[in-house]
Amino acid sequence: VMPPKRGTSSSGKARKARKPAPDWRETLFYWRGKITDELHWSGTWCAGTDVDGLPSDADFGASLNSFSLVANEPIGMLLLIEDAQEGAFVSGTYKLDNGGGLADYADLSHNIHVDGPFGEPEWCIVGARGSTEFGEFVSLGRLDRSDDGGHMLTLARRYISASDPRCKMTAAQIASRVGKGGPEESRCAEPWKAMPWKVHDGWPGPNPVASSAPVEQAA
Repeated sequence: VMPPKRGTSSSGKARKARKPAPDWRETLFYWRGKITDELHWSGTWCAGTDVDGLPSDADFGASLNSFSLVANEPIGMLLLIEDAQEGAFVSGTYKLDNGGGLADYADLSHNIHVDGPFGEPEWCIVGARGSTEFGEFVSLGRLDRSDDGGHMLTLARRYISASDPRCKMTAAQIASRVGKGGPEESRCAEPWKAMPWKVHDGWPGPNPVASSAPVEQAA
């Protein structure tokens, strides 16, 4: 007796290859909030991509992912500090639902550097470098004057793998990517577009396309 034939599709096409599991680091996390008393940064964060750009006011307003962080130096003073390690968010928590409902989490480290001002009306580039229990991260964003005379800080946080060359960068070096004379200065108005999922093989040159699509990892 012949063994039963394996099932075949009516189309006769070969079985499609399985897609690789998605990498959660592909998501870009946008944090936006007001600076109060020059030390406190409070607001909400939303998940997105560097391609889609900054979420809308409605998205931030509807987000349940709130945060409240405290800096070790007045934000305005950071423009006068050359050593990026002297600027940091040293306390505070953020909300995250990691499968068991919203809970409070805290960064293990979160160094920041303010570069600028630029443009009219004036605004500043802010770079950040830190770590959490989930891994290492880099951030780029803007410090803008809000309509009420205060300041609004927006940072796009990108989690990166341990092999990513950005792990070796300081907050100041991250900010300099889009600062005056930096390789991605053309993206200074929307610095989150200089935050690819993985760096390209021409790194540290400018990223050719602002995209979350996987690109060849630099050695």
